[in-house]
Amino acid sequence: MELADIRRLTPALDNCAYFQTSGFSPKPEPVIEEAIRWMRFQNQGPALSWVHQGMQDVLERARATVARAINATPDEIMLNENTTVGINIIANGIAWRAGDNVILSDQEHPGNRVVWFQIAKQQGVELRFLSLSNDYTEILERFDALFDDRTRVVSISHVSRETGLRLPARDLVDIAHRHGVPLLFDGAQAFGAIPVDVRQLNCDFYTCSGHKYIMGPQGTGAFYARRDMLEWIRPSWVGCHGEQELGPAGHLVLKNSARRFEFGTRNLADHAGFAKAIQMWEEIGWEKLFAGLAAYTDYVKARLLTVPGLTVLTPLPYEQSSGIVAFVLAGREPGALSASLMEHERVLVGPANGEAVRVSTHVFNTREDAERLVAGLLRIVDKGY
Repeated sequence: MELADIRRLTPALDNCAYFQTSGFSPKPEPVIEEAIRWMRFQNQGPALSWVHQGMQDVLERARATVARAINATPDEIMLNENTTVGINIIANGIAWRAGDNVILSDQEHPGNRVVWFQIAKQQGVELRFLSLSNDYTEILERFDALFDDRTRVVSISHVSRETGLRLPARDLVDIAHRHGVPLLFDGAQAFGAIPVDVRQLNCDFYTCSGHKYIMGPQGTGAFYARRDMLEWIRPSWVGCHGEQELGPAGHLVLKNSARRFEFGTRNLADHAGFAKAIQMWEEIGWEKLFAGLAAYTDYVKARLLTVPGLTVLTPLPYEQSSGIVAFVLAGREPGALSASLMEHERVLVGPANGEAVRVSTHVFNTREDAERLVAGLLRIVDKGY
């Protein structure tokens, strides 16, 4: 399989120039077929022992596939529904004391804000916000200044959903650890767009979705907990299948792995599709994926810069950015601009933060897609919405 096959295998891309992978990706046919195949297998009789075991094997293969993709071990991976599940595990797994604080950035997805805002209300926890810029030195100095002896955890995006800024991740981890504070990365916009190696990052926790750049099914995701940090978390939501030992009169020992956070009946067929999506990228080669995405994103940035009155907010050097390109067009409201592009050019983009437009590129996008985008913007500059 080659990069060019992804577009051919994703018929939904014929509907429009699709620049919204940072929200939801279209799915290649092999991913859909894999999920359907296992749903049909399960429907032979979910309670039959051989069917039940077959589906459990699917889950464990998916776990190993995710672990391989981010350089973790399977025992460090919880499979779940989305990025926010992992954030909740951490936020609700700390024995909070009034006056504790948590560090976020000022460009977090609502999934990494709503959780912490609720914790702040319930537990009397202070929220501290790292103001992001495109200057790494400035970011790290501001970050270091936010810590004190009541800082309990950092929960921050690996890649900003608003600007596509790739944060200086390892440097952030090193600073947090120097203060004795664990760090959780929200990897929703990073996983599948840039290399993610949790060993190289040395982060304590990482959480991500399967439905964005990986192009897996909706309702799939993963949470990584470094093995030595498992006991740091106080599990708040637990249930059947998360136990190692269960006996009468309250005897309970949870599994000594990230599986302790998994419980109940789950959609196993979709996780087969999640694994299939990752396996497609493995077959193509992660290096080809990341190089192709970098080259195309650089091309889109260069073309956008030719539009009069347009300002690119994303760092121009790709090593400081990702597949997201955010821009503002002087005098144009992002929502109306996005709607106009879809109506006239069949170009799908989205708002970044209410003030900017977000274009999220992928290797399935073509130069013709980019030219339609630029043509639409030039039309808007010339004639209005």
